[in-house]
Amino acid sequence: MEAGMSVAEMPAQEDADLQARAQHMGVPPEVLLIVETLQADAQEKEGGALSLARLSKRTQLRMSTLRRFLSALEEAGVVKVEMNEDGTGSVSLLVSPQ
Repeated sequence: MEAGMSVAEMPAQEDADLQARAQHMGVPPEVLLIVETLQADAQEKEGGALSLARLSKRTQLRMSTLRRFLSALEEAGVVKVEMNEDGTGSVSLLVSPQ
């Protein structure tokens, strides 16, 4: 999947590949999409955090859905989510996907 491409914009074959890889790993495809999006962004920027708004836009996941998956990923030690008082936030990938 190209960096910045959402699930909705993904060609059918890439979507099928994402679904198959997620199933093989035993995770929801949204989790794999989030982690791969964060990994691609970190490689482009050589590290650093990505805003929740930008991650939501790139993955085409609603903010509530994104936050739910990020909470699980944070509990697992995969990402670090930082929230600001104004409701904005950012997320950083802590581990590289296998």
